[in-house]
Amino acid sequence: MSKLFSAFSLAALVMFTLSSCLRDDRYVPAPPQPQKYTYDDEFENNNNNWNFVDQANKAYGVVSNGTFKFDYNDDLSEAYYVSKNIGFNYYNDFTLYTRIGSNNNMGLLFGYRENSQTYGYSFTIDYNGRYALYDEGGNGYGPNVQTLVAASNTTGAGRGNGDWNDLRLEQRGNRWIGYVNNVQVFNIDAQKLIGTNVGFVNVANTQGEADYLQVDWYN
Repeated sequence: MSKLFSAFSLAALVMFTLSSCLRDDRYVPAPPQPQKYTYDDEFENNNNNWNFVDQANKAYGVVSNGTFKFDYNDDLSEAYYVSKNIGFNYYNDFTLYTRIGSNNNMGLLFGYRENSQTYGYSFTIDYNGRYALYDEGGNGYGPNVQTLVAASNTTGAGRGNGDWNDLRLEQRGNRWIGYVNNVQVFNIDAQKLIGTNVGFVNVANTQGEADYLQVDWYN
């Protein structure tokens, strides 16, 4: 009897041990990951309603032959803005992309908010390939335009003569990182954003063109 009892006890102990191991090896589901969203306009058509005519301010926009042509032919105001509310989430990381060229100075506009005097921020590049970053006013730091990155082409990244330039701005954590033609040109503290519009800005007397506009973000 004692041998049988010992064997039974040993078997029970092994089963208990195995059971304990199985309990410790339970599957734990991974936490849900943020979902990626993309706004992408190649300007193959006017489905996103970029075409406009503002005769009073001599400003015009038309989608044609795969680009968005944007002219501001007045000098009564410093700049003219055109944008779309895409509802991107600026609380998480995001990336803005475009390719633009002009005969003067054109920029990628983001954070604009209609009817609230929030003009957002502009990542601009001029005819000579000089890039800059501006607070356009109304973003919580005052109503006036403020320079965040002074106009420069010290890296040699910008192409002159009004040629195409690829601009990319990334929000990574609390940093804004800017690229011109895949060359990093600034890395600054992220600024306060209020609006969720993205588009373009022309300074006075600029005829510009955009080849595409893309925004990636996470919710």
